[in-house]
Amino acid sequence: MPHFIDIFEPHYKKLLASCERQKISVNLDIQDLTVNIRDASPVDNFLESEIRRALRNCKAGDKITLAEASDSQNIKISIKNSGRATLTDSEKAALREQGYEVRARFGYDTVVSINISR
Repeated sequence: MPHFIDIFEPHYKKLLASCERQKISVNLDIQDLTVNIRDASPVDNFLESEIRRALRNCKAGDKITLAEASDSQNIKISIKNSGRATLTDSEKAALREQGYEVRARFGYDTVVSINISR
């Protein structure tokens, strides 16, 4: 089984390069980079699509936070951005259909999360 760091690292490196060019801050709130991920594909797809979405929504001065929290049964990975644009109702519905948690309101941060079982 791969560790979270194995999946996370290539996405993080690309994000850093993009954020440096666009003057966007990056924050990390990672509990355990060594947590085992049973199936890397959903995590990899989530990171790819939601980092891309966060970059599209942000402008210079905004920030993107990548977070991971885990307990004995679940691992929650979240991507939060402070971009001024929020998700449309149809975007929120499509993300929820994929099993993602979504918190997005105009004027507040947008947070998209995936929960996976250990």
